[in-house]
Amino acid sequence: MSKVAIIGAGIIGVCCAHFLQKSGHTVTMFDQNEPGTQTSFGNAGLFASHECVTANSPNLWQNIPGMLFNQDNSIVVDWIYILKNLPWAFKFLRNCTSKKTEYIAESLSSFSRHSVLAYDEIFNVVNISNNVVNQKPIFLYESKELFEKNQYSLKLRKKFNVEFDIINKEEIAKIEPNLEPIYYNGIVLKGERFTKSPLKMTQKIFNYFIEKRGVFVKSRVKSIYKKNKSIFLKYNNKEEYFDKIVVAAGAWSNLLARSIGDNFPLEVERGYHIMFESNRDLINHPIGWAKKNFYITPMEDGIRAAGTVEIAGFKKPINQNMIKLIEDTTRKILPKLGKVKSQWMGFRPTLPDSLPVIGESKKCKNVYYAFGHQHLGLSLAAVTGKVVQSLVDKNPSNIDIDPLNPSRF
Repeated sequence: MSKVAIIGAGIIGVCCAHFLQKSGHTVTMFDQNEPGTQTSFGNAGLFASHECVTANSPNLWQNIPGMLFNQDNSIVVDWIYILKNLPWAFKFLRNCTSKKTEYIAESLSSFSRHSVLAYDEIFNVVNISNNVVNQKPIFLYESKELFEKNQYSLKLRKKFNVEFDIINKEEIAKIEPNLEPIYYNGIVLKGERFTKSPLKMTQKIFNYFIEKRGVFVKSRVKSIYKKNKSIFLKYNNKEEYFDKIVVAAGAWSNLLARSIGDNFPLEVERGYHIMFESNRDLINHPIGWAKKNFYITPMEDGIRAAGTVEIAGFKKPINQNMIKLIEDTTRKILPKLGKVKSQWMGFRPTLPDSLPVIGESKKCKNVYYAFGHQHLGLSLAAVTGKVVQSLVDKNPSNIDIDPLNPSRF
């Protein structure tokens, strides 16, 4: 079997390593950070196999002024930064028509419906019994007006077979009595689950990989290059040959893609979370808040409020307005919350059509890409790993990844 390098030890890279190792390959993972400690660490913990609705929407146009100038918005765009990146912004907006939005939703739905079974393959051998909870998320709407404004996204979910129930205020209060009743109604998303610690889950899958003689090199990979029809990695002033290379480096993936002549319109979507010192029994389900677009999840070490979107690049400091927005809103919903334990910001990799890039390089044979999952990295990691295994093994798959092909850019 092949000697395979995986660049990136977040949840995507770790799941790719799991399936490639299972297929008999000799796998080495590279990352300058410890596995699972970067963007994979900070998410809301949901396996959102239901999610087929992205930021691309025909209704986005009316929200643009608020995104640019209202710091209390759940989606904030740094207008100076975006002026320097207008080509990406125009590509994103071209994907906000009704036709494009439906195509994106259908593509995501077709791909994500395989995610549960792909994770089950991993969980059959990796013990996560104390880490993953089969509990349905509840997504709340503050007002009738907001619920009616969200009918487009609900219709998309229904069209692509996402199962949910609409529940009223009284039903919500019975399920989660500690919530302040400032909501109008909500939806319960069926058949979902969440992890109480995204970090520990990623590390458990990684540890299983190491136990099965996988190799981890804690180093930044500087570049990929071809020499005499072979492919090499440069790291730590070394050069090493590999039969196959998988780029799963999240928001940093395009730096490596450029080293072999590919180039993708990859942008950074900054996401935030706050951890509260609270008994996790305060709530039992992940609670989504439609108005500010984030989730409140009962984790093993407290309650995490995670989400929002900021387009501002890598260099800008943490936006304390986003932190305040999350904290203030969460305390209105859950008045019994304790003190803030920590705050975090991470970099989600996002492309103009909100779909990941999964497939073989256009410029360099035997280099494969698995990045750009936006806010669905945790949700789609296992099915991505499964698909990458099929690509590397040159085996046909029943999972349609044509819409995710790198050649679309």
